Amino acid sequence: MDNLLEIEDLVVRRGTHFSLSPICLSLSSKSGIVGLFGQNGAGKTTLLRAIAGLIKYQQGMVRVAGGRAPVFLPDRPYIYDFLRVGETPQVLRTYFSDFSIDIADDIITDLGLDRRKRVSQLSKGMSEQLSLGMMLARRAHVYLFDEPLAAVDPATRDVVLSLIERHQPEGSTIVISTHLISGLECLFNECLVLHEGQLLLHERVDDLLADGSLEDAFKKVVANA
Repeated sequence: MDNLLEIEDLVVRRGTHFSLSPICLSLSSKSGIVGLFGQNGAGKTTLLRAIAGLIKYQQGMVRVAGGRAPVFLPDRPYIYDFLRVGETPQVLRTYFSDFSIDIADDIITDLGLDRRKRVSQLSKGMSEQLSLGMMLARRAHVYLFDEPLAAVDPATRDVVLSLIERHQPEGSTIVISTHLISGLECLFNECLVLHEGQLLLHERVDDLLADGSLEDAFKKVVANA
């Protein structure tokens, strides 16, 4: 499969303010893991939510391969606190037709989570791992993760990154919104830079690293905007 996500002239307007100016973007099965970088207020969450169909856009087109909805991981908890860890796959299967209970069970085992514990009893790091893992248990072409690394400690971050790398479905692409860049060069295959609602850069990470660090490339693009 070639293009998994195509965006043409996407515009999101709030009153007289443009949250997103016309954005054009194409991601293929070769895009792998894509970093969506931008300062706070750049429009990263707005873009992900528009792609996921969670907010209306005033202009443009979003097309996902096979007509399958993208998987969206919000930047806030979405699993009921009263559920036991072992119950979450069965419950989420009732909400998402593309959810695989077998894969979810494998991920819970992989994370070493106590299935008897309620979600409310998990540490913040464990809760973040469970939330992300359950979204990876869905079978889709496009995954959109909104700031999954924002509030986790370095040890938890490493677990989350390993989880993504091990359980990303073959032939899919994952877009990860983050303001953390340093030390993540090896994770991303492609890089998007969003600034004040405009997509300023879409490049292969390997090409950017030829001229310095990924963080240096980001700062240069924003400074020249």
